[in-house]
Formats: sequence, structure tokens, C-alpha cells
Amino acid sequence: MSNEQSTQNQQGQQGEQSIQQDQSQQQSHQQQVEQSKQAAAEAFDALEKKKPEELTPDELRLMADTMPGEGPGD
Repeated sequence: MSNEQSTQNQQGQQGEQSIQQDQSQQQSHQQQVEQSKQAAAEAFDALEKKKPEELTPDELRLMADTMPGEGPGD
């Protein structure tokens, strides 16, 4: 085998490894996104189950900002 062929083989193997690493990173990122979505959904649902007197001022503001009706955003 010539030096050119062995160099091409090494480059090909490195390219394959790079592709595999990229795919693994994409899968990892997708898993993180899904976990974030689940956590956000759980946090949102947790507000729904609380009584108004149990809500913090920040939670009340969040709910008021997202509710339709008369207000600064309407």
C-alpha cells in the first residue's frame, strides 16, 4: 500500500469517527431537549393544581401575564 492510500484510509476513518461523534452529540442534545420539555410541562402543571392562596407573587404575575382579558398587553 502506498503512503497516499494509507493517508486516505486514515482520513476516511477519522471522518467516520467524526460523523459518529456528531450523531452521538445530536442524540444527547435531543434527550436534553426532551427532558427540559418534560420538566417545563411538570412545572406548568404544578401551577394548575395550586390554590390561588398558595401561589407566590411571581407565579401570580406569570399567570396574570398569560391570561386573556383587559391589561397592558391587550
